[in-house]
Formats: sequence, C-alpha cells, structure tokens
Amino acid sequence: MWHRSKKNRPSPGAAAAEASVRQLIANGKSKAAVEAAKEIHKAQATAASEALLVDAYAARIQSLIDQNLTVEAAALLELVRERYPSARERLHGRNGSVGMTAGGIEELLRPPNDPELSAERRAALEAAASALQRAFLAVTAGPIDEAAVELPEVSHRSPLAPWKLLVRAIACFYRGEDEACRRYLEAIQPESAPARLVPAMQAMLGGKPARLTAASAALVSSTTSDPGVLRKALEALEGAFESHKDGAILKGIRDAVQACRQTAPDQVEKLKQHISVRSMLADVNIEKVRAAMGGASLKDAYFLRLLARGMEEVGDPESVAIACATWDDFRQQAVREGWFTANGPEAATLYLHMAGVLRKLPDELLADLQQNAHRQNRKSVEEMYFLDPEKLYERACALDPHFESFSQWLDWAKGHRPGQAERVAEAWHKIRPMDIEPILLLMEAKEKRNAFQTSLQYLAKAERIDSVHPAVRRARLRLLAGSALRHLQQKKPHLAEDKLAEMETLPQSQQGDRPAFLAALRYMICAVRGVGDAAAAHRAEVERVLGGKAAAALLILGVANASKQIALEQLPPVEKLGKAERGALPEAVIRVVELARDMQMVQPIPSDWMAETAKQFPRNSQSLNVGQLETLAEAGLSVEQFELTYTVSAAGLERGGPTEANFLLLRAKSLPEYLEARRAVCASAAAQLARQQRQMDVVEKAVELLADSAFDDLSFTSEQASTVVRKEKAERSFPTGYRPGPDYSDLLGAAGSCNCPKCRRARGEAVSPFEDFEEEDDDLDFDAMLDGTELPPDMPPEIARMLLEETRKSVERGESLDSLLNRVFGPEAGFGGRRRKGRRR
Repeated sequence: MWHRSKKNRPSPGAAAAEASVRQLIANGKSKAAVEAAKEIHKAQATAASEALLVDAYAARIQSLIDQNLTVEAAALLELVRERYPSARERLHGRNGSVGMTAGGIEELLRPPNDPELSAERRAALEAAASALQRAFLAVTAGPIDEAAVELPEVSHRSPLAPWKLLVRAIACFYRGEDEACRRYLEAIQPESAPARLVPAMQAMLGGKPARLTAASAALVSSTTSDPGVLRKALEALEGAFESHKDGAILKGIRDAVQACRQTAPDQVEKLKQHISVRSMLADVNIEKVRAAMGGASLKDAYFLRLLARGMEEVGDPESVAIACATWDDFRQQAVREGWFTANGPEAATLYLHMAGVLRKLPDELLADLQQNAHRQNRKSVEEMYFLDPEKLYERACALDPHFESFSQWLDWAKGHRPGQAERVAEAWHKIRPMDIEPILLLMEAKEKRNAFQTSLQYLAKAERIDSVHPAVRRARLRLLAGSALRHLQQKKPHLAEDKLAEMETLPQSQQGDRPAFLAALRYMICAVRGVGDAAAAHRAEVERVLGGKAAAALLILGVANASKQIALEQLPPVEKLGKAERGALPEAVIRVVELARDMQMVQPIPSDWMAETAKQFPRNSQSLNVGQLETLAEAGLSVEQFELTYTVSAAGLERGGPTEANFLLLRAKSLPEYLEARRAVCASAAAQLARQQRQMDVVEKAVELLADSAFDDLSFTSEQASTVVRKEKAERSFPTGYRPGPDYSDLLGAAGSCNCPKCRRARGEAVSPFEDFEEEDDDLDFDAMLDGTELPPDMPPEIARMLLEETRKSVERGESLDSLLNRVFGPEAGFGGRRRKGRRR
C-alpha cells in the first residue's frame, strides 16, 4: 500500500508507480490504469496524483468512445467532472482527441434545463429531438416517403445527425432502395451511437459483416427471416406426434430445430423446451430426443411451467400428482430466477391454482394418492403439502389474504368434514372482519345448532356491514322465530314472548302471511301457559289471516311440532272438515307450506289430509300459479304422496314456459322406481332444458337423481328433450303396472329394453312371481302363481294369496315398499328405516 509522509511528499516508489500508470495508458489498458491511479491517489491525495487519475479516466473515456459506448462514456465523464473539479479544464483541452470528443458528448447529452444552456439552443435541441423521435417511430412502423424523413430540424453538424442518417437508411430499407440504404449507413460516423446498428442492417441487406452480437443477430433474424419455413416444420412435427411413430417424430424434431436456428435463432432454446415436454408426454425416448435436438433443453422455470401444464392436461390421478409436484419445483426455481418473491401474491396465486387442480379428483382417489406419495417418498405431510388442498389454501390466504382466496377455500371446505367450513369462515372473519360472507355462514351454522343467541350476534355484525343484503334482511325475523320456538321447547314462555315482541317491531313481520305465524306463535305461548281464552282469540286471528280453519289448524300444528308441544294440538280427521274447507285444502296446504319454509320450520301434514288434497286438486288447479304448483308438488314428495306430485306435474307441464324443466324433474321424482328408465329419461331431459334456461339448481338436482341409477351417463339433445316433454304432457294419469307410460326405447337404445316379466324371461333373466301381473285384473290366477313357489312352513296359502293381492294394489298405486310393509304389518314391526334421499324401494 502507498503511504504519505508528514510533509505530503511522495514515497520513493511514487515516481515508479506513476510511470507504471502512464505505461498502462500507452498500452491501451485504460481500465487497469484507472484502478492503479485510484490506489496512488488514495495513498497520496495530492494535486499530482489527482492529475494522474484524471488522465487515466480520460483514457478510459476515450476507450469507451472507441467501442461505440457513447452513453457509458458520457456517464463516466459526468462522474469525473463532479468528483474532480480540476478535470473540467483538462477534459475540455484542445491538445487531445479525448477532450474534444468528450466535449462533444457533453454537448450532446447536456439536459435542456441546464442553466448554462441558452434558451435558443434549448428550443432547437427539443425541436430536433422531437422530430427525430416522430420520424423513427414512423419508419419502424412501415414504408414511408422520403419527404417524411427530411428532418430539416436536424443539421448535418448537430450531434443528432447520425440518428438522422439511420432514420433515412431504415426508410430506404423498407422501400426496397438497398443502394441508398447502404450510402446512408456508410455516412454514419463509426464512433456514434447509431453505428452499433450498421452491421445488423448491412446483414439485412445481404452483406457479410463482422461477427454480430446476440441482440443484432436476433434483430436480423426477426426482420429478414421467412416465418413460413419454421411454421411448416412445426406443422410437420405436430403431425408426426399425432402419428405416434417415433421415427417420424425424431425426424420432425431435427427439421424443426434446424429451421428455427435459421429463421429465429433466439427462440431455439424455448423450442427445445417445448419439444422436450411434448416428447415426455408422448413417451418418446428422451435420449433420442436430446440427440435429435442437438442437446438437452434447459431445465429452468419456463421448462418446469410447461411440464406442469402438460401433466395437468393428461388428467389422470398420477399425472395430476406429478403436475402439482412440478408446480412446486417451478415455484422454487422461479424464485431463484427472480420471477417473483417466495412470499408474494404470485406464489399465492400458484397455490390456488394447485389446489384447483387437486379439486378435480374425487376425495377418495386423492386420499389414496396422498397415502401412496407419503409411503413412496418417505416425506412428512408438510413436505408433501402440494398434494393437500387445505394446506395449499392456507398458504395462499396467509400470503395474500384476498377475498377470492378465502372464497375458494370456503367453497372447498363446504364439501368436506363437518365443521371444516366453519373453521375456514372463522379464519376468514378474523383476517378480513368486514367481509360479510363468512359472517353469514357462521350465522347460519349457529342457527342450525339452535345457538340462536350467537347467531343473532353474527347477524348484528352483518347488519353493520350491509343492512340491505337480502340474506341479512331475511335473517332477523327467522332467527327471532327460531329463538322463540327454542324457548318454548325449554318451557320458557316468558322468554319466547320477549322474542315475539321483538319480532312484531320488524316491518317484514307484517308482510304476506307472516302475521299468521306471529298469531300462531302467540297462540302456542298462551297454550303452554294454560290461558285458554287468550289462546282462542289468537287462533281466530290465524284463521282470519289465512282465510280458513283448515289452514290455521295446519299452521298451528307446525308451530306445535317445532316447539315440541305437539300434545297441545291435534288435527281432526279430514272427514270432520266441511265441504268448503275440504275444497280449499290445496290452497291451504300451499300457503302453510310456503310460510313454514319462510320461517325454516318443518311442516307436518297428516296423510289423510294430503290424500284429500290430492282428491280436491283437479278442481283447484287452474286457479293456482306455477309457483304454487311447485310448492304443492314438493309437499307431495315430502310425505310420499307421489300420485299427487305426478298430477301436479301434469298441470305444471301444461303451463309450458321456462318452468317446464322443473316440472319434468318433479315428474321424474314422482314415478315408481320400477319405471327406472322413464325416471332417467325425464331427469335427463329436465337437465337439458334447465341448461338452456340457465337454471343450474334444477340441473344439479336432475344430475343427482341420475347418479343413483343405471342411466347416469344418459344425455339428450334439445330436440330429444322436447320430444320427452311432448310425450309426458300426453300422460296425465299416474302409471300402473299394466300402463307404464311412454315408450322411450328409441332414446335409450339397448339400455331401454323392455323390463316386463315376459320379455325378461325371454332374455333368460330371473323373474319374481310378485312381478307377474297380467293386464286384466280379473284374469290373475294367484293359485297358478303360487304353484311351485316355496312358502314359509307356517304360512297358510290364504295368507300368501292375500299378500299377493295387497302387493298388486301397492304396485299399481306406486306405493313404496316401506309403506306397504308398515300398512300390512303395522309400524311397530320396525320397517321403513332411514333411506338415501330421493330413493324409493
């Protein structure tokens, strides 16, 4: 290291060091000269050492200029002038080309707002620069006339003159005037910045310039190459892949890579990456592929993203697992390459995408994949996080707690373990307390568990966020009603009355038939307290609002059932009702069921009342709107009055319009299960009609019904669905064993073969004697049917004959097996256990 004496005199080696720097400058090693001069000046800090450093910088600036690095030279010049004030005169001196050139750079790059620049000079520079910019944009957009690039604002002495020549050269190039283009290029000063483009443009003109830089080569390729050659090679390669012939694929790879090298050399690496992934998916030998490409492709983030996408498209469970593992590799590599940060929103988006990919797999299959992956890789659950949707959603929401992230997580959680959706909603609400969606879910979840006080607290939060939200506006009345019924269950009528008083203050409690519900609730409070006179008055109010005693009796029965006070209210047999009350039963049932649904209350309806409703329906059908018809049909399904639902569906189908899909679905649900093919046809047609009307709730219900049948893959065109509607409209009567309805064998094909006992015997299928009913009831020979049938030892033939007769009647009515067994043997026999929703035996 160099040291200074107390008198600031150079050490004995200072002269030798200065000579060394001068020699480096003379030998053209300006960069080394600058570094050595820095050390000398750091040690001496004298005027002489500063002068030596400035000379070294001057040599370095000149070297940059010689390499056409004008901008870098100007930046270094400005740095030296600011750091070493004494350099100003030395760099402006007239005794060297360095000072002269540097001065020219300074003049060129002097900012227009430099206070030393005259207003006239500043205006001239601004005008010239603006005109030059407009001309450059014009010539690079396509051919233009010579007059458009005259540029009188830029004189031949201007520092912008080389750019003017370049603009004119480009204009000539696009007009096809090659000789004029060459003349302009030759006139550009070699030391100017535009001179960097001269070799590239000479190559575009067919010349053979010196070695081009990578950027220049890419420019020449994109400007002059014929993309048609590469396109044809890629099309041939695509055809080879479709042929699945390895020889043709490898030849196509060689041709495509060669064409790319000639026409788009800067795209060769990306092409090799695409070919590598496509070959892996096509199961082509990877070593042969590498040889055909002329080497392996780069395994960077771009490649990993291609591979992950490819594996997703394959779609089988194993490929989905590989895709998610590859996405994890991509994430890590992309972070290393600087695509995005490890904990940024881009990583969160990637986690959401991976979770979405896994959601395409059935839960059971995904669980098997996770177990196999853990067993084979011997890694922890956290290390294999990319196969767990919940962990992916957790990571995404932790990195980017966005509404959409939590929404996707919650949607996934709703279909999984009980309580999981609540846990997600709680996490969402904690991080984003002003989002109303998790609050509504938590409110409804607490309501289902009869935790009405907690549910009301969540409702209060929701009201502060969005008091006009439809779910919020409906909830308070419903929750207060549920809370009041809960208090009645607990025999706390005074608390129920408090809730009722609060309900009566709500404006929505006075809408529609809701006042009848309030009166029925007050009636039940009085009944629990034993206040008979007051109860009678409130009952009269229910009758007044609903327009009849039958409707009032049904509603009060529903309230008694919901409050677990059924002993306080019993319906009379339907025969006790007057003729007018029986005639009004369809409308009464509809009003009460709709009101109970509004209050989310289960409404029981005795079977004899429902049977009478079915009997009275034909006289009332024309006075009911389609919404009321749908309500009545659903009520029939809820109590297994399938013939009523069938009859109502016929009336609904007659109305036509956009509700046809739902009524056709109701028709499907009302059919006996032995008509499985007809049920499937109606459900499939309903799904098609609903898709056309964007009624996705009907589509989901229809698909669910089909999923439980042998026709789960059945689908129809719009024309076929219309045919089904036309045929079903003509079938107004409930089907029986000898009148099953329309023949859909033309729509079902082999799946629609006749299932009557005779045809099934002809096909060699087993047939039970219970199915062997003939068309004419009077011709049934039960003795012949029992002949050869082994009966239980203790069963007399007369009992067996009676059971056959009852079974025949049950089949004709479409009665379920549970209902038949309970009717014959009594409910105490224990028949009719829980069954899957929507299925009848």
